Amino acid sequence: MEALKGDRRVSAFKSTDAFAVEAYRAAASMRSSACSDLAAEIRRTAVAAGAAVVAASSCPTGGEAESAHLCRARSTLYESRYYLNLARRFGWLDARRYRTLTLRQDAAVRELDSLLGHKIPRPVHWPG
Repeated sequence: MEALKGDRRVSAFKSTDAFAVEAYRAAASMRSSACSDLAAEIRRTAVAAGAAVVAASSCPTGGEAESAHLCRARSTLYESRYYLNLARRFGWLDARRYRTLTLRQDAAVRELDSLLGHKIPRPVHWPG
């Protein structure tokens, strides 16, 4: 069972890393000074998600610390989704590249979800 968990960790890293590299490249292609802040946020969240997965690998498997890092990676991926969406809506990221990024991002979230299992935080429902 431990080997299976290790394989999932590697898969989570690979998928998160693939997203981070692609998102970083996409942000670098956003050359306009008008979008520099948004590009910086895309880079920041892409790198932060990958870093959280790496930090989780230093923790005991299945422990609270590992779960906290994996949850942070997962929430950072969702945060980056908003920045990518804004970039697409402003026309700074074409629809094809956006779709490629979201597919990579979805794969990374699925891998994290498989590691987290039942520990996935429940979504907050806002009143109204």
